[in-house]
Amino acid sequence: MKRIAQIYLIIVTAVICLWQLPWIYNFFTVEAYTTPFILYSSVVDDFVVRKTENKKIVCSGLDGTTYTINQYDSILPEYQARQLAAYDCLPDTLFGRAVSLKMLTEEAISMRIKPEMVFGPQIPLYQLMESQSGRVDFEMPDDVFRITDSKIEFVIKDSNKVNEPKSQKFTDALSDAGFVFPAVEIAGNPTSKKRYDNGYLITDSRNCLFNLKMEKGNPNVQQIELDQQIVPCHIFVTEFTGMHSLGMFFDQNGKLYVITMPEKEIKMVDIPPVDLHADEVFIMGNIFTWTIRIKNDDTVSWYAVDAQNFAQIKSYSQPVGYEYVKGLDFEENGWIVPGWR
Repeated sequence: MKRIAQIYLIIVTAVICLWQLPWIYNFFTVEAYTTPFILYSSVVDDFVVRKTENKKIVCSGLDGTTYTINQYDSILPEYQARQLAAYDCLPDTLFGRAVSLKMLTEEAISMRIKPEMVFGPQIPLYQLMESQSGRVDFEMPDDVFRITDSKIEFVIKDSNKVNEPKSQKFTDALSDAGFVFPAVEIAGNPTSKKRYDNGYLITDSRNCLFNLKMEKGNPNVQQIELDQQIVPCHIFVTEFTGMHSLGMFFDQNGKLYVITMPEKEIKMVDIPPVDLHADEVFIMGNIFTWTIRIKNDDTVSWYAVDAQNFAQIKSYSQPVGYEYVKGLDFEENGWIVPGWR
């Protein structure tokens, strides 16, 4: 009986090894897929690709034109301003507009939005910073706030007690501005590592959008006018150095909008709807254009939009180059090796 069991074990082991042999081979030979770094160049009106091949940096346009590193810098002056300025090659004007190193660097933006940032677990306690402290550096508050079904409450961190006078003052300010409790979406950047504070963007029970700030200890609440058909679903407060936007949000249809400053106007970004359950969004922008990359398990797409009216200038898409590894698999299409991106 023992001998039969041993023979059976050997046969099963051999079958499993044969089954997994293609997987083992592919696991060690599959090439990693790296998303190319692509930016839109207003100089050549094309997307420019920068990647590493054989340990060398290769730069090219989508039309096949190759560029040296110095040429790459010169056709992306808004992004490579520091490099150009270091060699006294930064132009005084770009596209008919006077520019400087300070202006170009302050107007540059970078923002990444991942599904786990939107749908990951969150603790519904928020820190409202003083927006007009008169100091260069921000200080974290000694309380946190939460929004209940009928009011906003500030809870003192040390004692865990509600600051009733402050809570009542801010509740009244929200109500006076037209806010109807409870809140649906609450978004802010509670960090002292920023140059200024835009407070919080909050939607009420009617999906109306409000901006809440604290200025010299007092509430400042403003309602932001929305078209009736727009329902903000995923909101992000932006505190870019250039101070040209208050925030961004995706509506119920996945369309992206920007809240401009100082007029607080809502502008739709001319890109296809985004599914934040699956799509990762990466934005790099400058004073003239934004390059927006949308990536999921199947496709990577890049969109160039005008930085003022957010109209689309150009787009480019390519499939994600995953390698399918057969073997440890109970599905028809195979198993994608985790991490091969």
